[in-house]
Amino acid sequence: MGKNQDSKWKMKKVLIIDDSPLICRILEKAIISFPDFLPVGKAANGVEALNLIEKLEPDLCTLDVNMPAMDGLSLLKKLMVRRPMPVLMVSALTKEGSKTAFEALRYGALDFLTKPGGLWEAGGTFEKVLQDKLRRVSAVDLSAIRFITRKSLKKRPLAEARPARSLIVGLGKEGMYTLLLRLLSFVEEVRAPQVWYLDLPEALVEAFAEYLAAECALPVKALVSGEVLREGFLYLTSTDKWLKLEEDHEGRLIVKKSERPRNVSGEEALDAFILEAVTLLGPRVMVIVGSGRLEKGKLGVAEVQAAGGKVIVLHRKICLYPEGPIFFAEGGRYPEVSLETAGQLLSKWPERGERDVSALKGQA
Repeated sequence: MGKNQDSKWKMKKVLIIDDSPLICRILEKAIISFPDFLPVGKAANGVEALNLIEKLEPDLCTLDVNMPAMDGLSLLKKLMVRRPMPVLMVSALTKEGSKTAFEALRYGALDFLTKPGGLWEAGGTFEKVLQDKLRRVSAVDLSAIRFITRKSLKKRPLAEARPARSLIVGLGKEGMYTLLLRLLSFVEEVRAPQVWYLDLPEALVEAFAEYLAAECALPVKALVSGEVLREGFLYLTSTDKWLKLEEDHEGRLIVKKSERPRNVSGEEALDAFILEAVTLLGPRVMVIVGSGRLEKGKLGVAEVQAAGGKVIVLHRKICLYPEGPIFFAEGGRYPEVSLETAGQLLSKWPERGERDVSALKGQA
């Protein structure tokens, strides 16, 4: 086989699903120009898409929401049962922070790109963003792609809401909406409170917290200053906030907002928060690292391990942005685990029948 033929053989085949001929042409023109991607067809609705998927066997697809005959969300449900594949939503309705965007991710999509907007007219910006997103969704392992039913998010018993004496801190950035939705579908219960500290804009984190609160049986809250951390709760917060963890005169863990020091990045809030948790709780701290281009947090995480706490990293192959897991897992110091293994650990930690991370590492 010649070099050109071999290069074409390795290309990822992309099916474009959109009822707008103009959008289809724009996407097709852009994808043709990308190395490693080849547009193989266009579908104007979900019914047509299902037929073309059987015929063309694409590796991934771009998908609109509003379409006749069968809309994008209805197609996602069927697709994830019949033939799971990476899906990038390209729709005016999948604006980051919107309920439709979160629903699309719950139904199995991996990421979204809003249309129309400045990217479409900004001289090559759209093409760069589209190419990056296609590369990322096509690289995610198929085991992380699934339709998450409401039942799977509502099956756990609620723990007593006692003041916390242990803590799970989750770190993440880009790609965490998808990953958290899938992770929670594997969690049976929550004993220690979880604080997911995300390096994302505060308004978007709060919108996601509101969505999860409506969809998940666990009590989910956007973390606010003065909050007393309680068992069984899942808290979301943004690095837009500089939060301090303190202990009151009754021994309760309280989160308080403070001014961010000058010349300090939002990501450095991750280190500061973890270090305060270790100072107060010692080995009763677990850190879980998720998706995102994270470049801070190693100092705090190292202190967790030194104090006898637990540190796990979600496997890079299931993360839309594997830079964070690679950054933390390099050298093999912290184990990379699957979503299912992470769900088991989050459910059982820190008491009753807890197993060591190393015993579960082989399930990654």
